[in-house]
Amino acid sequence: MSADTGVPAELFQLDRPTCLALLTTQHVGRLILGDVEPAVVPLNYRIADDVITFRTEPGSHAQQAAGRGVTFEVDMFDDRTRSGWSVLVRGRLDATPADATESRIDTWAPGDRDLVMTVTIDTVTGRLLRGAVDAAGRHRADGYL
Repeated sequence: MSADTGVPAELFQLDRPTCLALLTTQHVGRLILGDVEPAVVPLNYRIADDVITFRTEPGSHAQQAAGRGVTFEVDMFDDRTRSGWSVLVRGRLDATPADATESRIDTWAPGDRDLVMTVTIDTVTGRLLRGAVDAAGRHRADGYL
């Protein structure tokens, strides 16, 4: 659109490298376990070398799902600009021996979170929403100009 009318909201598909880069900018995500009656578990995580790592309690839902496929989701939104992004990972969940890197994951939830789990990333997809901007450079709440 021309500068006189502004720019409408736009939605973009993100490539794998961009998705992986965005995952490194956040530290809270949601682990989705199960198909029929899914459980959604918010958790603190780290990502390196296409592997998401987090700590949990022994006996947790995550430990019970070890060896299975899972989904992991991270997003970021800006209410003011009505913009944001969302990344969805599909991969395999496994328990793993702890090392110095995993012990530095800051978990917000209380309790003994000594069990280290990993999600090895098989596929990753993402979308970016850029909010509409009117001719004066203000973000439009309705998404239209």
